[in-house]
Amino acid sequence: MQEKNLQTEEELEIMLKDAESRVPLGLYTHYKNGKQYLVTGYGVARYRAEVCVIYQARYGKFLTYIRTLDEWFLPGENGEIRFIKI
Repeated sequence: MQEKNLQTEEELEIMLKDAESRVPLGLYTHYKNGKQYLVTGYGVARYRAEVCVIYQARYGKFLTYIRTLDEWFLPGENGEIRFIKI
């Protein structure tokens, strides 16, 4: 896998702040099953140079997941909003 050129720290900081404004920290519910997830932070996927949302399940073993910002906003199967802030 070829690594994309990363932006400067200043550019990355702007991208991360944009992610925070679009997906504020806090609790969300998933459209399909109603399960809750806590958005805990943001990061950058190193090889793809994409901003990611870091979130933790609020059920079961409380696993932590990562989705790119684009994936976060993908619609559900019937066009539903995938994650809704509660």
